[in-house]
Amino acid sequence: MNPQTGQVYARRRGGKAEVVRISVVTDEWVEFQFLHGPERSLRAGSGRCKVKNFGSAGWEPTDERAEYTHLDGATRYETFRVLDTKGEPILRCSAKRAAFYLRKGYAHKIAPNVLQFTDPQTEDRLRELYLGGFTEFFMEVKNDRCVCCGARTDLTRHHVVPKRHKKSVPQPWRSCLSNVLFVCSGCHRTYEDAPEPAIESSADWRAFVWAWRDHFRAVLKPQFLPNGWDIISVQNFAALEGLCGG
Repeated sequence: MNPQTGQVYARRRGGKAEVVRISVVTDEWVEFQFLHGPERSLRAGSGRCKVKNFGSAGWEPTDERAEYTHLDGATRYETFRVLDTKGEPILRCSAKRAAFYLRKGYAHKIAPNVLQFTDPQTEDRLRELYLGGFTEFFMEVKNDRCVCCGARTDLTRHHVVPKRHKKSVPQPWRSCLSNVLFVCSGCHRTYEDAPEPAIESSADWRAFVWAWRDHFRAVLKPQFLPNGWDIISVQNFAALEGLCGG
């Protein structure tokens, strides 16, 4: 990348984006002024970076705007609609899952952000796991706003069952939870300020994860949960055990 004087660049570092305008470019150094970012960056006012390291530091060109809060928060990756072999939409998946389907030959791309399964085997396996019930939750866009207040900027990924407690859920169930919801940083702070509940792990893993789900709902009273969401979405537990060798 060749940084240009006067151009605006942005990068994400944690939850807050940094936005700069290039003021000087020499053979060795890029100097810039901060337009948006964490308090420590704004207090500094300016900074510099070696030209050869500018691109690898994560800076990307961005449009100049009056404000840049839309860049704050977690990176939101694109999603893909997935059609069954008959051409009917049955679910929406992440870019990572879409790449997996394409790499394995389970699906092919028929339009921008639209895949179609190539044979019924994969969709039949999914229908078995979910007892044929692809609810509206499967087609929902789940990363476009805070599930609590509806804010569309400065979003973070919230783990309903905290990462440090998720290990208490045995496999294969642990990998099948709908455990991540998007919340804004303000709602996330409210959640973090609330006392953590005394939820003991038990032999009944479902009761354990439902207790965390209920705690999340009690603290934040989410108004914009994806339609049909529950932390446990798989319905056919016997089929899941069979697929995982349980």
